[in-house]
Amino acid sequence: MYLRNVWYVAATSHDLGEALLTRTILELPVLLYRKENGDPVAIGNLCPHRFAPLHMGKRNGDSVQCGYHGMVFGESGKCVLNPHHGGVISPAMKVPAYPVIEKYGMIWIWTGEADRADPALIPDYSCYTAPGFRTLGGIMDVAAGMELITDNLLDLTHADFLHEGTLSSEAITLSKLETIEKGSAIWGNRWCPDGVAPPVWGQLMDSQMGVAPDTRIDHWLYMRWDAPAHLLLDVGICPVGKTREQGIWVYTGHHLTPVSPTRTLYFWTVVRDHAPQDPSVDAFWQGSIDYAFAVQDKPLIEAQQAAIGSADIDALHPVAIPADAAGGRARRALARLRAQGTKGECPVPGASPLAELLRQSAGSAAPVQPVV
Repeated sequence: MYLRNVWYVAATSHDLGEALLTRTILELPVLLYRKENGDPVAIGNLCPHRFAPLHMGKRNGDSVQCGYHGMVFGESGKCVLNPHHGGVISPAMKVPAYPVIEKYGMIWIWTGEADRADPALIPDYSCYTAPGFRTLGGIMDVAAGMELITDNLLDLTHADFLHEGTLSSEAITLSKLETIEKGSAIWGNRWCPDGVAPPVWGQLMDSQMGVAPDTRIDHWLYMRWDAPAHLLLDVGICPVGKTREQGIWVYTGHHLTPVSPTRTLYFWTVVRDHAPQDPSVDAFWQGSIDYAFAVQDKPLIEAQQAAIGSADIDALHPVAIPADAAGGRARRALARLRAQGTKGECPVPGASPLAELLRQSAGSAAPVQPVV
């Protein structure tokens, strides 16, 4: 059963330009477009006459005209023009309309009860648009369910094995996991002191910090999860015993939007404050993340989904290890929300604002404090 009274990411602000954009979200065909004033709109994508996809039609002011027989649908989803039968419009000639909001450079959609669509329920991703930060991103179409991908993100001990040569570090495997819950948010935090930098970070030590790549470092990975599948990782390194400001770090954002139980749209970002205007650093992070996610993570998770098919992984009784703790909490939180149905509680984010977290973390060293 899908969780509907939550916000999903449907697109990035950049994706939603002048054209009509189609998405399938929770197996619902959705059409996204902008009105003439720039506001985003989300309505059903299938004309109720002969179920022609509306994205194959054209914009008509703030409305969309079906390319098959010319019916025009407004932002409310109702037909506002019928060129046939003397212009008579049947009350049934309408498509669903979904609350949608543009925030943090993302287009967020609500597929549940419209009167419960509170923008305050969107988790804090203000780092995406904060002054002084540079945000890059991409989207992957993954042939796996969002919970398998969530498991992967909340258990970062896979880095030393699956991400060999990029993000691998024995210090992550040996680190202890701290799990925290606040509101509906769950944190899986790892502090990895006095180790060798993962290869990607070693390259940055040389180019951005002027420090030899074999210098011993403290490494942190603090992951925040919000229902249904929005994650933000504060990850970085600094020379042993030094502060965040004396090291180098990034945010990576992960928004998992279910297409179906076994297919997910994976929106990712990498956000940095180091060399924000340097295109070579853009290329470094774009290439590193593309490789780690698309070449290393994606094939393994898709193979995992193919192996278990439509079965729920918990029903197969997997043998748990301590690293599964944060992912297990997230799964239980989702199960609780699903059991309540559409009339149940809406998950309330528990994170503090970015500016407050940065102030709290300033100057901290052992360990560096999270800013997620």
